[in-house]
Amino acid sequence: MKSTSDYIIRKRKGMDSILDRLPGDIARSLRGLPIRVLDELEEIRFRVNRPVIVYSGGKEYEVARMGGMIVAKEEIEKIFSLLMHHSTYSYQDEIRSGYITLDGGHRVGICGKVITEGDRVISIRDVSSINIRRGCEHPGIADEVIPYLFDGSNNIRNTLIVSPPKCGKTTVLRDVIRNLSNRGYKMGVCDERSEIAGCAAGVPGFDIGGRTDVMDGCSKDIGITMLIRSMSPDVIAVDELGSVSDARAAEQVTVAGISLIATMHGKSYEDALRSPLGGYIKNGTISRIVILSSDPTPGTVADILNSANLSLLGQSDMKWE
Repeated sequence: MKSTSDYIIRKRKGMDSILDRLPGDIARSLRGLPIRVLDELEEIRFRVNRPVIVYSGGKEYEVARMGGMIVAKEEIEKIFSLLMHHSTYSYQDEIRSGYITLDGGHRVGICGKVITEGDRVISIRDVSSINIRRGCEHPGIADEVIPYLFDGSNNIRNTLIVSPPKCGKTTVLRDVIRNLSNRGYKMGVCDERSEIAGCAAGVPGFDIGGRTDVMDGCSKDIGITMLIRSMSPDVIAVDELGSVSDARAAEQVTVAGISLIATMHGKSYEDALRSPLGGYIKNGTISRIVILSSDPTPGTVADILNSANLSLLGQSDMKWE
């Protein structure tokens, strides 16, 4: 079992993987923040002609820098280039989606001039805002969820984790994967945005357990098909289902007799029901809906429901039904 100090060291190394890719003066200013702020840092935001702002522990901090607090347009361009290792071409597919993913699962959102061709995004130029969202792991954050995932035969129920942005859905999903993997289940992860496992050169940056296989950086329909055909998983996990094509990809999993654990954006059972996955909830294919909240902290379990919208929280006699 990892100690608390091991976990903190891993978190700080994760922070280093971000700071090492920023201009020297900005990195030094960020490293000068109190340890508590760095350890709990969630986002770093850069905007043209505005100060650097970080969000940590639910609070906002303005970062003082040597040579001035304002980030000029030229600095935004330099930051963006450094984050991509000066190789815009290799990140072009991601840029079209409005973000890039760094080693370690950190996501960099961008705003700027959107170049389109018809209704298709070709690129984003003249970047005006950059938001680095730190990927992190919290071993044990899913402990409350785990008992509700099993049926009476120790099979894993098809489960949907519903959460608004920044409420910890990917972090909880990652810990569910780690937990089930370490319990002996073969886990297949379709990691379209490289956020779940945080793979770099094929090596996961996060602890996802010893029985987990990752299809990294491919679409859900392709990745899920490859996992089913090649890895014989007991469970397939995916992040941020939402489109009709995502729902079809999820159907591949359940039709193959494999358990599905997935996340989606939303705040409630009703949001899940209105999504393309709603039909699978109505017919009971998805039989667990975990609702997350950020109150008091991201990853807080607000409720755990069955497919009929009945709360299971606090009903210990139903946990292993």
